[in-house]
Amino acid sequence: MFKKVTLYTNQLEDMKGFYEYQLGFRIIEEDETSFTLAIGKSQLVFKESQSSAVYHFAFNIPGNQFTLAKFWASERVTLNRQEGMDEIYYANFDADAFYFQDPSGNVVEFIARRNVDRMGNFTVDSLLDISEVSITTLYVEKVGELIEKMDIPVRGSKGVDSKTLNFLGSGDAYIILVAPKRTWYFSKQKSETHPLSIELHDGRQINITEEGQFQQQKPANPIMDKMETDDFSGVAYLLNNKTWTVARGLADRANGRPNAIDTKFNMGSASMLFTAVVVCQLVESGKLDFTDTLSELLPQHFPNFPVTIHQLLTHTSGIPDYSDKQQNKGVENVWKDTPMYLMQTASDFITLFNERPMMFEPGKKFDYNHAGFIALGLIVEKVTEQAFTTVIEKQIFESASMKNSGYFDLNRLPSQTAFGYIEDVEWHTNQYAIPIRGGADGGAYVTASDMANFWECLMNGTLMSKDMLKTLLHIHVSAADRHYGYGIDINDGANGALNYSILGNGPGISFYSAFYPKESIILTVLSNKTDGASEISETIKTLKIKKE
Repeated sequence: MFKKVTLYTNQLEDMKGFYEYQLGFRIIEEDETSFTLAIGKSQLVFKESQSSAVYHFAFNIPGNQFTLAKFWASERVTLNRQEGMDEIYYANFDADAFYFQDPSGNVVEFIARRNVDRMGNFTVDSLLDISEVSITTLYVEKVGELIEKMDIPVRGSKGVDSKTLNFLGSGDAYIILVAPKRTWYFSKQKSETHPLSIELHDGRQINITEEGQFQQQKPANPIMDKMETDDFSGVAYLLNNKTWTVARGLADRANGRPNAIDTKFNMGSASMLFTAVVVCQLVESGKLDFTDTLSELLPQHFPNFPVTIHQLLTHTSGIPDYSDKQQNKGVENVWKDTPMYLMQTASDFITLFNERPMMFEPGKKFDYNHAGFIALGLIVEKVTEQAFTTVIEKQIFESASMKNSGYFDLNRLPSQTAFGYIEDVEWHTNQYAIPIRGGADGGAYVTASDMANFWECLMNGTLMSKDMLKTLLHIHVSAADRHYGYGIDINDGANGALNYSILGNGPGISFYSAFYPKESIILTVLSNKTDGASEISETIKTLKIKKE
């Protein structure tokens, strides 16, 4: 029944710390005045308020995990007791429950439904959904009547009674309707009237005002509607004076683990920009020059490719790509002939393209090329005498405080990382459709906030000088409607660049990130599906950037 429940608090930061760090819940949306928790199939929102507010709410958990859940909770909070007991069995609901309170004084209940089992240990991913939400009002009968008209029945045969607890709903989900000053079970906290809103799975919404009056309305949120229509799975982040972040979908479909605002996503070939940045750093330090040629720097591997670093950075080199575009053989199809689990370093790609003929004369046209950036990665390794990924981690991730970013093996992804999913006859991961480990032509994993740190450090001179930054962001080549610098797209306007952007697409990967220089706006959309980032980013641009 409950899709989203919105409550209020005057202790927003304490509540966020409690639920995110003390309990380990996943935040799936956040801005300056609210945050949203993933509660299985439901969402719980806390919005900032000037006055204190106290509610009762409950979460459904599997019945067979009750003891595990109670142990899990007791390690993090003090459980409430009543008559010496810290748990209770409700025969009418065939469920066990325990209680505790959060920093705002909310009475939180975990209720284990004995008709639901789930294997494994109890974690935050064991939360099934929101089970109960309290509505406290002086107008119990009136509010109850209006809720019943929404086809939400009152439990029991006596109807709504202002002198007792009223359960409206069915199955494992109920609105608890109660008058003020009733003591909640397993606490000394009395029921209080405060505003709240409940969004049901069918889209209808119940609003309760500060006075306890009932309002029904359908919420209007075009961005969320677009995400729902497109079945978006990922994270959207916007820094436009204030920060707004939202997560949707599942990071792990098999285990029902939702995406959170700090989930790591594969950014595909968008991470070519990291390669370009490191090359510019090496040029600035005098270890390379943009006119140096590949055949001179790596003659043992590429004696027949007299193309410059500048041409490699701008996709104008003409060297053959390992995806063999001339045969319409996409990147993902390469791994049907070459085991993807063997592609762990830049050197592993050399034999896929180094003996093929040039595609065109260097500098004659723009042709997006993965192999050109593989070659740049090999040059970086030769000059620095370090693995390419090590150089990126030191020169970019550490320098830009990208603490959650990295190049991870697909068969051992770290925690809080999204699996990439491909939709064919059924959903399956992209484990066999992309190289096992990313490198110079793409495949880094980042979070939305890490990308914000990257843009800020790139633009403020932390990663390179202002003069070198101008070189990176200069339009070096134009093709059709596309303007390209070094590893970056440039949306040019009459008075300078409107934005700089990077795009990554691949099997189970969809990524878009942009920086708007005049307003210092940052927009990033990361998805663990093959499509979605571009569509959502266009919606956000239209509604939140162009409008504001």
